[in-house]
Order: sequence, then C-alpha cells, then structure tokens
Amino acid sequence: MASQITRIDRELAKNNPEAAFPSPEAVVDEIGLTRAEKLTALTHWSEIVGQRLAAGNEGMPTRGREAADAELAQHIELAKMRLEGRHPID
Repeated sequence: MASQITRIDRELAKNNPEAAFPSPEAVVDEIGLTRAEKLTALTHWSEIVGQRLAAGNEGMPTRGREAADAELAQHIELAKMRLEGRHPID
C-alpha cells in the first residue's frame, strides 16, 4: 500500500474539525498535522460538542442529535487519549 501525502486545510482542521474530518479517529490518523495540531483540533471539537450538549440540557432544540453527540464526545476523548499515550480504563 503506497502512502499518500495529503493536503489539508490546517486552519479548517483546527477551527472546524467536524467539517474537515469524518471522525475523531481520522484526526489521529491524519499525516498532514502535527501531534499538537491534532490535539488542538480534538480539543476544539470536544468544546463544540460540549456546547451542543449543554444547549440541549438547557432546553434548546438539538434536532435529535443528543445521543449522537454524546457518543461523538466519547470518541473524541478516546482519540485524545490515544494521541497522549493514555489507555482507557477497561
């Protein structure tokens, strides 16, 4: 399997990771970003999802995304742990 150099919009990846990547795991696997940039993207993504979840808790409309966002938040945290060399507790 040949490796492929990707061209990624670094600013989009860091500022709107949800638009730039299909999943948190894709951020971890992206060869075009440094480890620090990946952590920045995942942290920002986590904040965005957290804000959506908080809005739902405050009664604002969520368009039925609460369960998906809760699962996404877990995937983001696991991706961050992977980058930081931490392992989830089994």
